[in-house]
Amino acid sequence: MIQSSPIMIEFESVINIPTPIIELKSELFSQKKVKVYVKRDDLTHPWLSGNKFRKLKYNILEAKNKSINTIISFGGAYSNHIYALAGAGKLFGFKTIGIIRGQELTKNSSPTLQFASEMGMELRFVDRETYRNKDSIVLDIHKEAILIPEGGSNSLALQGVSEMVDEIIDTIDPDYICAAVGTGGTIAGIVSNGNFKGQVIGIPVLKNADFLNEDIKNMLSHKPQNLELICDYHFGGYAKSNSSLEDFILNFEENFGFEIEQVYTAKLFCGVFDLIEKDYFQCNSTIVLIHTGGLRGRKKSLPKKDKLL
Repeated sequence: MIQSSPIMIEFESVINIPTPIIELKSELFSQKKVKVYVKRDDLTHPWLSGNKFRKLKYNILEAKNKSINTIISFGGAYSNHIYALAGAGKLFGFKTIGIIRGQELTKNSSPTLQFASEMGMELRFVDRETYRNKDSIVLDIHKEAILIPEGGSNSLALQGVSEMVDEIIDTIDPDYICAAVGTGGTIAGIVSNGNFKGQVIGIPVLKNADFLNEDIKNMLSHKPQNLELICDYHFGGYAKSNSSLEDFILNFEENFGFEIEQVYTAKLFCGVFDLIEKDYFQCNSTIVLIHTGGLRGRKKSLPKKDKLL
């Protein structure tokens, strides 16, 4: 059985799962009569933090079960997915090929690409027009390989994310699970878990996120009934930030004692805190926020502010 396979034992020896769930205490939460918890999935592993390991887990198992030793995927110069896949290849003993958007780039163009190269990932740099036609690229590279889409979101990824939901509901009984949304794979994986009967709230980090509902529906093969995407907290778009969000990050970290970053997690936390302030959540409800990692992308220096949450 897959659960007793050597690779599963290897996962258990390297990856910190189940990750802890901590409660956040705030005067705001007391006033609004809600309980707020954080699933600290950023603590899974330094290289495969947060949703990245969840998405990769069953793709790696698929490769091992089929005796395929190569995994191919796609990304840009700062892709957390490429970083995690390269680390996974090193940890679990398979070859990785990264198709990188930007023909002008080299392995030294970013810390992400430097790390991927050091981990043994073979980097293939293509121009942006070629990158759009991913199928033809793969056919020219390797015929016996597992192919993972950009961002890591596929049906196998959903299975891994769904397990995270089981870890939550085995510990507490939340009314809401909230997560940042990029490609939609993580939120689709949360919704796919039929054991969770509450509401799922997604905070897209993209400015133009109209496509997400359809993409999530396609991943699930049905339209989810318990999902709402709230698109008001993108702060200008993917990887965009402003002084308001940066203030929030500093105040949050001072008050709660752990880091978040401006691409995904800060937008999620800021959005949920604002929704609590606006009485979006029912009184006496329990809310779980997913910390999906990505801390490599956190700005190293943020201007100090005096405001408190």
